[in-house]
Amino acid sequence: MRYPLFVFLTLAAAFFSGLPVLLAQTANLSLQGVLVQDNGQAAPDSNYQLSFKLWKSATSTAPADLVWSDVFNSVKVVGGKYNVILGSGAPLTAPFNQAYYLGVSIGAGTGPELMPRPRLTAAPAGLALLGSSNEFTSDGPVNIGTTTPAASARLLLNATSKGILIPRMTDAQKKAIAQPDEALLVYQTDQMKGFYYYDGSRWQHITNGVRQVGELYGGGIIFYVDAKGQHGLIAALTNQPLSPWGCSGKVIINARGTARGCGDANTASIVDSCATAGIAARVCDDLVLNGYSDWFLPNKDELNLMYTNLKLAGLGGFSNASYLSSSEVDALQAWGQTFSSGVQGPVQKANSNFVRAIRRF
Repeated sequence: MRYPLFVFLTLAAAFFSGLPVLLAQTANLSLQGVLVQDNGQAAPDSNYQLSFKLWKSATSTAPADLVWSDVFNSVKVVGGKYNVILGSGAPLTAPFNQAYYLGVSIGAGTGPELMPRPRLTAAPAGLALLGSSNEFTSDGPVNIGTTTPAASARLLLNATSKGILIPRMTDAQKKAIAQPDEALLVYQTDQMKGFYYYDGSRWQHITNGVRQVGELYGGGIIFYVDAKGQHGLIAALTNQPLSPWGCSGKVIINARGTARGCGDANTASIVDSCATAGIAARVCDDLVLNGYSDWFLPNKDELNLMYTNLKLAGLGGFSNASYLSSSEVDALQAWGQTFSSGVQGPVQKANSNFVRAIRRF
């Protein structure tokens, strides 16, 4: 009798878990082989002792090149054919990131092996998991943790003690994704934490109906929300043109509200009382931006909320310059705020300053 002339390898599902890998993985490999006699005939039907070894080399017998070995004491051979599961006895643990060669011999492993040693290969479905372009070409559903597919699901994960982990990244890493596909989902770990999806033009924060400061919404970026997260204030995403407050020397007594919620009333009073074109209140009142036309010039407290909640958080793209509010101080001055330091103080109505329109939601 002579040694196996033909060995055909297929890999069990356990082998694919975690591929591609660099760390050692425990695998089960399904092996089918053929035993023939010297005359070319199939070995008699019987049980045989067979030895299997996994090598790093096609020819070396150095102990350093031996990865794994096991002896199967009673392998059933019928018509010359046999089947064994490598790893069902001695655990087959190896980093499957390189080529391995299978040594097969009759007996306890001291006899000569079949040469050349066959190289361990994967079935086509297994090869789909290797490399950078991993593809599953089947159009059937993929089920994990269950054998019962869901009719409407391409991927079904069933578990009661573990979840699915979405890619986690910073805002900068999220924005660095090249040409994100619509509906791409990530979890942001800094600034306004949470799940974000790409809507085809920009990243949107998933809020479940509760709005948050820093969220892109309503044509701009939210800088204030009420206790229920349902209403608040939105700042435009960019500055409006540099503008004067206007009507220097004229008192507009109804434009002196400073508490949050008075900005739109201040703006309306300025526009009604001052016909000068290009003043800050009129620029905001005339603004149509991202489908919205109800913009106004923030008052003193609303301006400070923008600075505190957006500028200090690195949001909103504000300049380190003085911004105008809609709150009048006197006939010659109005309240402004320096966004480099946050200091509020009177500015001359006749001087041009930065302007950022806001709206309610």
